[in-house]
Amino acid sequence: MRRRPVPTFRELMKVAEVTFKDNTSGKRMREIEKILRKHHAYSGLTPQKATAILEDLGPTFVKMGQIASNRSDIIPKEYADAFKALRANVSPVPFSVIMETIEDSLGHPWQETFTEIEEDPLGSASVAQVHRARLAQGGQSGERPVEGTAIEPGPVVAVKVRRPNVVDQMAQDITLIKHVLALADLAHVSGGIMLTLGGLVDELARTTAEEVDFCVELGNLERFGRELADQPQVESPYPYAEVSTDEVLVMEYVDGPPINDLAALRAQGDDPEALGRRLAESYVTQVIDNGFFHADPHPGNILVREHAVVWIDLGMTGSLSSSERAIVGKLFASVAKGDAFALKDALLALAKEHGPVDHGRLLEQIGALMASYASSDLADINVGTALLEVIEVLRTQNLTLPPSLTMLARGMMTLEGVLVDIAPKASVVGIISDHVRRQMFTLDAFEAKAKELFAASTASAEALTRLPTQVSNTLDMIDRGQVKVGADLHMPRDLVAALYSVAGTVSLALISAGLFVGSSLISQTNMQPKLLEVPLLGVLGYLGAFVLGVYVIWRTLLTRHQQRNDEKVE
Repeated sequence: MRRRPVPTFRELMKVAEVTFKDNTSGKRMREIEKILRKHHAYSGLTPQKATAILEDLGPTFVKMGQIASNRSDIIPKEYADAFKALRANVSPVPFSVIMETIEDSLGHPWQETFTEIEEDPLGSASVAQVHRARLAQGGQSGERPVEGTAIEPGPVVAVKVRRPNVVDQMAQDITLIKHVLALADLAHVSGGIMLTLGGLVDELARTTAEEVDFCVELGNLERFGRELADQPQVESPYPYAEVSTDEVLVMEYVDGPPINDLAALRAQGDDPEALGRRLAESYVTQVIDNGFFHADPHPGNILVREHAVVWIDLGMTGSLSSSERAIVGKLFASVAKGDAFALKDALLALAKEHGPVDHGRLLEQIGALMASYASSDLADINVGTALLEVIEVLRTQNLTLPPSLTMLARGMMTLEGVLVDIAPKASVVGIISDHVRRQMFTLDAFEAKAKELFAASTASAEALTRLPTQVSNTLDMIDRGQVKVGADLHMPRDLVAALYSVAGTVSLALISAGLFVGSSLISQTNMQPKLLEVPLLGVLGYLGAFVLGVYVIWRTLLTRHQQRNDEKVE
């Protein structure tokens, strides 16, 4: 019978630390255990069972499942797909509680800022619910109306109010999950989803902390508005920062049908095909040009108002650094060219290793994946699906991409699902290719290429300076017998000797050619010191190439001469 490994001191300390931080009441623990028993979780998990458990555990776990659905690189793809079905709407908070939260946030009665707030919510989700309201004319600038004067109605707004106690509840639930994982690790539970939940929970703690703080979403709205200013007929709600806080967000109310409501769009004179192309162009611009994109582009978050596409609900966004955008551009370019080597290099530049990587097998997997798309028409390629397939390949090789890239993959897949309904002829791949091509001819792109070329030239020159020393050291080690190659090929000794001789001659010839080419490159530079207006390093390289070349010729002639003598003796 196999014995269970003894827990290490590190594992014991990890459990103790999580236990010490866990201030959650035993009542919540019993609630969770009851739900787990209800779904027979201890007998094994399936994607459908895990989804049902998250729903019964409450709003916090629903939100966790929704975020986890974007991380198919950390959790198995079948779980990520199942979590997409988690409901977005939950039972609304009583209106009296909403009003109390608004007044606590404002620091005064709500009537001093709003002329009216509708009781029925526009939507109720796991973190917040939204109500339609109207600002007072003075309220929109943060000024209180003069007492006794009539309050003039202002613009119609959407008021997003955070659910009471959701921050504490989420923190407690995350601590509970960490506790369970620490105990599972202590018991050496292996296999399935438990192995990958640790990294996911850390990310959830970081992501949800931003999503429950509406100051973050306020900043997203402000930045999105600035960057959409250059995109004609593409908008986002205007935020009212002066009356917004970390638990109440006030923004412009957008009245318009969802972008996939074809009947409503045609009724107001819009062309769904044109809207779809504009939508795709906007999303690609967000990703490739701005590096800041909407991470949840489902139809409910994309409305149409006065022939303009309006992005709403900026609670979940993705960001790409300039270096990540450049690598993403190379990634798409390599896919367009069908270059598996370039795609592998681009992915490895972005990915993080969590274990051994079989690079040969990885290249084979990427090549097979690209071959499956080689016969497809450019317009028929689904970028989101392709990216998710790439992520799945990387996961088999202990590699994960940054969260922003997995969010992008899910966002692309969601967006392309929208385009299938409204603009089936729109090609996201074609739009991406156009953007990447335009970026190649910008001043920034030329500057980046120049820096890259300079860095490569410097590295090559440095390697060239070390080459003679490395060759000399290698030859010395071979001469002293410190470098040996063992093989049992069962070949005649004369043949083995001839092979060694040929290999040695070819190696020296290659070294001579390399020195000549490298010296020619160096001679074109202004490297100091110089000899007869030629860099001294280049002169030494030419000299080395000449000596090795003469030696190779002499050795070849000598070997041929000995061969003829042996033939005469025979």
